[in-house]
Amino acid sequence: MRRAVFLDRDGVLNVYLPGDYAKTPDELTLLPGVGAAVARLQGAGFLTILISNQQGVAKGLMTQSDLEAVTAKLRAEVPLDAVYYCPHLKDEHCACRKPKPGMLLQAAQEHGIDLAQSVFIGDTPTDAQAAQAAGVPFILVLTGQTKTAEGFVIEPAATVASLDAAVDWVLG
Repeated sequence: MRRAVFLDRDGVLNVYLPGDYAKTPDELTLLPGVGAAVARLQGAGFLTILISNQQGVAKGLMTQSDLEAVTAKLRAEVPLDAVYYCPHLKDEHCACRKPKPGMLLQAAQEHGIDLAQSVFIGDTPTDAQAAQAAGVPFILVLTGQTKTAEGFVIEPAATVASLDAAVDWVLG
C-alpha cells in the first residue's frame, strides 16, 4: 500500500477567491512555494493527489473545458500524481462532494493508498470532515478560507501557516 498527501486546491495551492472561482488560467494565482513544497512530498515517496469541490461548472460560471484549462495550468506548476474534482452542486447530494469522503475513497482504491498512513491538507471544515470520514489525518493550513482552528469541530492533527509548514510537519 502506498502513502499519499491529499491536497485541497483553493486556499491551499492557489489564492482563495472569496465568493468566486478561478474560471480561467489567468485567474489562477498559485501561492508562493507550492510547487516546491509538493515536489518535496513526492521526493519523500508520497503520492500527491488533488481533492477539490468545483461546482462552478454546474453553476454555469465556467465550462468543463475552462476547468480543464485551469487544471492544466496548475499541473504545469505543481507536480500532482492525480486530480479528483466534484463538479456537482452542493444540493445534489452526490457521494463525491466534500464533506463526504467519496473522492478520497476513489483515489485510495485506484492508487492502492493506505488512508491511515496518508494525510489530507486543507483549509476548511468540509476538508476536515472528509478526511475524518475516510480515516485520514487532517492538517489545517491557514492560507485559505480559515484563519484559525478555533471553532473547528474536528481537531486537526496540526494547524500551520502555509503548505510548506504542512510539508515540514508531514516529513518531520
